[in-house]
Amino acid sequence: MDTPQPAPLLRRAGFSFLLGFGIFLAGALLQIMFRRLGISGMWELVDNIVSGIVTGLIAFFYEKQHHKSVVRNIRMIAAMNHHVRNALQSILYVPYSSTQADQVKVIQSSVERIQWALREILSGEISEDQVFSQGPPAQK
Repeated sequence: MDTPQPAPLLRRAGFSFLLGFGIFLAGALLQIMFRRLGISGMWELVDNIVSGIVTGLIAFFYEKQHHKSVVRNIRMIAAMNHHVRNALQSILYVPYSSTQADQVKVIQSSVERIQWALREILSGEISEDQVFSQGPPAQK
């Protein structure tokens, strides 16, 4: 399974710098244009307000995306915790099973549940409403 790797720090820092420099450059060019057109006073203030709003919106959308990613990861961790704990709970009671065949069956079922959770939940291909309700396919 291929796990997406986060972008290297230098790449993220470079993108942030370029984004900030781009906003600065756009604001500076707008200010130069205003001065050449003889626009000053209140309109220069509006220019700064618009630049601030654009910068705030970019930061807001970035944080919104980051928040969604963190929530998705937390849900995945919670689902893994749920399935692995349930499988391990079954294994804890194996010594109290009546026969060795029953013990092997419980352990095998628990291992299959953990393998299913690793394969399905960590791959991210299962929908969020199925994460806690669905388990591995039943044995025939």
